[in-house]
Amino acid sequence: MQKVMNKLRKNGGYVSIETVIVAGLIIGLGALSISAFQQSANGVTTQALTQVHNVQDNYSKLAGPTAQ
Repeated sequence: MQKVMNKLRKNGGYVSIETVIVAGLIIGLGALSISAFQQSANGVTTQALTQVHNVQDNYSKLAGPTAQ
């Protein structure tokens, strides 16, 4: 069995279990990071749109020749 494992390791296509585990962890952390970033971006977008609507409402309530 040891000879077979050594022969496999020397081949170019051999991928160790450790490599697969590390790659999985990196992909999982990347997915979590993207999810957290999207939630933060959605919060910022909501706040920005609220502020724009507030400004539009205040502008609409102005009296004078510039109000429409």
